[in-house]
Amino acid sequence: MRYRRTFSIIVCGAVLCARAVFAQDIRFTAEVDQTKIALGSSAQLTLTVEGSQDVQTPAVSSVDGLDIRYLGPATRVSIVNGQYSTSKSFMYSIVPLKVGRFTIPSLTIDIAGKTYSSEPVTMDVVDAAGAVAGPTPQGQSAGQPEETAGLEDRIFLALKVPKDKVYLNEPLPVKILLFIADVQVADVRFPELSQPGIEVAKTPQPQQYDQVINGVRYHIAEFDTTVYPTRVGELTLGPAKLECNLVVRTSSAAGRSPLGGGLFNDDFFNSFFDRYEKRPLALQSKTTALTVLPLPEEGKPADFTGAVGQFHFDATAGPAEVNVGDPITIKMNLSGKGNIKAAGPPAYTQLDRFKVYDPQIKEEDGTKKLEQVLIPESDQLTQIPAVQFSYFDPSLGRYQTIPFGPFPITVHQPPAGGQALKVVAGESLPGQTLRPEVLGQDIVFIKESPGEFYSIGKRFYTSPWFFIVVLILFGVWFFLFLMYQRTHKLETDIVYARRLRAPREARRGLNEARHLLGLKNTLKFYDIVFKTWQAYLGNKLHLSPGEVTRETVQVKLAGRLDERRMEEIRKVFEECDAVRYAPAEINVERMRESYDQHERLIDALERLIK
Repeated sequence: MRYRRTFSIIVCGAVLCARAVFAQDIRFTAEVDQTKIALGSSAQLTLTVEGSQDVQTPAVSSVDGLDIRYLGPATRVSIVNGQYSTSKSFMYSIVPLKVGRFTIPSLTIDIAGKTYSSEPVTMDVVDAAGAVAGPTPQGQSAGQPEETAGLEDRIFLALKVPKDKVYLNEPLPVKILLFIADVQVADVRFPELSQPGIEVAKTPQPQQYDQVINGVRYHIAEFDTTVYPTRVGELTLGPAKLECNLVVRTSSAAGRSPLGGGLFNDDFFNSFFDRYEKRPLALQSKTTALTVLPLPEEGKPADFTGAVGQFHFDATAGPAEVNVGDPITIKMNLSGKGNIKAAGPPAYTQLDRFKVYDPQIKEEDGTKKLEQVLIPESDQLTQIPAVQFSYFDPSLGRYQTIPFGPFPITVHQPPAGGQALKVVAGESLPGQTLRPEVLGQDIVFIKESPGEFYSIGKRFYTSPWFFIVVLILFGVWFFLFLMYQRTHKLETDIVYARRLRAPREARRGLNEARHLLGLKNTLKFYDIVFKTWQAYLGNKLHLSPGEVTRETVQVKLAGRLDERRMEEIRKVFEECDAVRYAPAEINVERMRESYDQHERLIDALERLIK
């Protein structure tokens, strides 16, 4: 009877709780942590559903001038004075792209077949000088923007060319300028300028300097390159494109818990998360129209091969005195301002009474070098014909020719036969003739010892030492091959490299935490422990630091770990949240337990996650 009464009480309590849950009203709200922000910073938009957690991520409409990106969800369950309440929040990061007043329109969400709407949210974006919130200036209405400038006025790309008319294949110097003012950027890549009809040279490292333009100081990165138009007619140069990351400062509320209060605004706890975030930014310049003129036919040399620019050419031949059949090497050097790759020294193709070999051409430091071998076939030859290089000079508007040669040579017939080897003993006496001696016939040297004996037919490769040396060499080669494979994989496989780096960095972080534990430095200890745990999971699962959340890690490890390990990981995240947000004082025993727990879990994950 007593058990039945207890069971009845439990059932009634469950029914009452269920009624309280279902009786809770559902509300859908939208709010921003700042209504006034500056270019180069970010705000946080929070969409909250109160009364239900079984909801999908709401879709946020795009707003011209704002870059809105989803960060993640957060849930909350509370019981206050017997009242049970639930809520689920969805956080979004807002990065302004220009100055003005912007309105995020009313958003809707469907829950159990019913549609709920939020109120519109308005926010002002000001220039960096007006970032501090304050009253609206006199004479300016609340809906009037303070500035007309945008992010495109703080960071932009410009393409500059010295002229708009060029000849075919003429070298045209181009400057690509990156202007940056009052914003922070990182991971700046080299600009790209590729399109049909234009060949682009390699871009060197940029020059960096500051310049004040219209009262604004810009930091400028100048990329200098050269382009070569490869077809005649009207061409469009550009746009030049450049990719980088815009570094924006996150608001202090971005790292706070939905619970708020207590130590949540402490810089120590905010330091667990990055106070800045990176946003990909793609820049492109305006285009420039080019008119490509054809090369004139008047005065074009017969040996012209298409070289356009200003060039230096020289040629040498040597040796100047040879026998018939001996080689003579022709060396030519071509350098200057122009498309060296499209130009080439004038090699000999066929010469009368010369055997001509194919030239060897190589390019070094912007200079083309040619070496060609000629073999004279007659002793009547007295010179090698002249050679010349022709090009079109666009600054002069006419063709130029640089001649070299002819190269004088002297060719002899080789001796009819070789001379016998003679041994000269000295001067002969008067009336005495020395007879030539033939070596190896009249003198036999006496050996003092017979030397080392060898078995007839014995070969070195039959010795055991030969096989030992071969095995050692093979082992060394195999070891070097494995080292090469490993190094190559570390350079090309980022996931493998991060996974291999994870335990080493984790051990280094734990060693630093152990040192802080001995010093009883609570704040720095938990800072290092959390960052070590965050970095380890990021490297092990190939995640960025901002993606290392309990939900993301559980999805990544689902099916790879058992329930016990998953529960331990969940507890570690809960402990990190408790330490970050709980205002209670932490003792040394708690620090030691936290250290041991992290060390055991990292060792276990190293064995289980491959």
